[in-house]
Amino acid sequence: MAFGFKNVNPAHTSFQFLEDLSTAYWYSQVLFTGLELHLFQYMDQVFCSIATLAREANCQEIELLRLLRAMERTGLVTCREESWTNTQVSSLFLVPGKKDYMGNFFLYRQYMRPQWDTLTQRIAPKKEKQMAALSYEERTLAYAAATDTLVRQKAREIIRQLQRENISGPILDIGGGAGSLTRELQTLAPAAGAILFDIPEVIEAARTLYPDKKDWDGITPCCGDFRTHEFEEKFSLICMSNFLHAYGPEEARQLLLKAVSLLSPKGILIIHDYFPDRRGTAPEKGSFYDLAMMLNTFNGVCHEAEAITQWLGKAGIKTIGIKDLATDTALIMAKKNGSLQLTTDPWADLARELKFDAITPIFPKDVVTAPWVNAKCRFGCKGFGKNLQCPPLGMDHDKTRRLLDDYTTAFLVKGAPPGKQFHDALLALERHAFLKGYHKAFVFGAGPCPVCPKCPEDGTCRHHDLARPAMEASGIDVYTTVSNAGWSLFPVQEKGQYITYIGLFLVE
Repeated sequence: MAFGFKNVNPAHTSFQFLEDLSTAYWYSQVLFTGLELHLFQYMDQVFCSIATLAREANCQEIELLRLLRAMERTGLVTCREESWTNTQVSSLFLVPGKKDYMGNFFLYRQYMRPQWDTLTQRIAPKKEKQMAALSYEERTLAYAAATDTLVRQKAREIIRQLQRENISGPILDIGGGAGSLTRELQTLAPAAGAILFDIPEVIEAARTLYPDKKDWDGITPCCGDFRTHEFEEKFSLICMSNFLHAYGPEEARQLLLKAVSLLSPKGILIIHDYFPDRRGTAPEKGSFYDLAMMLNTFNGVCHEAEAITQWLGKAGIKTIGIKDLATDTALIMAKKNGSLQLTTDPWADLARELKFDAITPIFPKDVVTAPWVNAKCRFGCKGFGKNLQCPPLGMDHDKTRRLLDDYTTAFLVKGAPPGKQFHDALLALERHAFLKGYHKAFVFGAGPCPVCPKCPEDGTCRHHDLARPAMEASGIDVYTTVSNAGWSLFPVQEKGQYITYIGLFLVE
């Protein structure tokens, strides 16, 4: 999650840090709403379908599902096969009747919220609420200026993904605001010309923000409603940045299809947005921004990247790439014909398809091995000597170290029980990499090998093709390794607490 304020870096230069601060109340309100609806009580120690939860809490199913997705991203609930239950911390502290219940304490924080809204006036009594005193035109101008600054930060990264593409014809920026992204896109084809398209009041604000004629060289501002506006030409590049989330699924699909119809035969369409199903640098932001759309628009939705790619596929677009940006959004690129030069992360996409909870890169040198790990197996595990992939028959830390040193790329993956399902997903990950040409692909699992109910008594493994050693059984210090990758891992202390599985994926 985004909040790491205990170790604030005074040399911070990323605007994302400040953007996360500005939306901090989104996080707390999701917690408060969960408590007010008694959701944690209904989900304690049981998986509930969305229909059951909606009935118990007297909620609307679609809106409740959008809330639960945000709660999942913040670690309050977890989902398995479309059913929902509490995470460990929620089960401990947010269920009424339990000895450590703290829900009323947290709701008291909510009751204090209105007074925090008066903080500015308390410090400066003569200071008026700025936005409240502005006219509609002035608010539009302030909004256009603010978003233009944000887009300018994002545009640099978007442009890097397009630099190797051949943009030869005109450019269309749909919902382009004051034009920061349009101006960056124009650098890809200075002579091609660009159309900045938005509603009339935003185009008027854009002219106010950029009064110099030089700022409009090669750019034609065009105002209207994209749903009804007719265009007379085809475009080499079309951009829809933070546009589709203002519309419901069916209307957004129709607008996407209209954009596809405006592409030239070799044209490229880019969709830059918040996608709830992406797990980028801020995986919770897509779900939270979706709630913001629910609260601030008529029927806006942050559509999943998977849904958008399906819409594109049905429209005849076969070349599609997705890239998580370094901030909290992602980029989808689509092309009618030919290949894309988009730098994607295929392992992250594959890990998501295989239902891993998370994946993160780690340098093989940061995977820690030590002799004490095998000693813990020998003197701390009831299964010692009973599994052919575990001590004393598995690899010791020296052999594991030599193996790790033969790789330059590795990933940790995170999952949950059942163990056989986690093991099978690891094997699928390894097999996919092998078939893609990464012949050295190899995985380490979590816990004893689950392929067979019991290892043969003659000491001969019957399934070398399916068996894989566990990290800890091979002398890997899992806790320190996980910490080196920026994750946290804690031992289970009581019966019934949730278990986290960690696997290691080596690929070369």
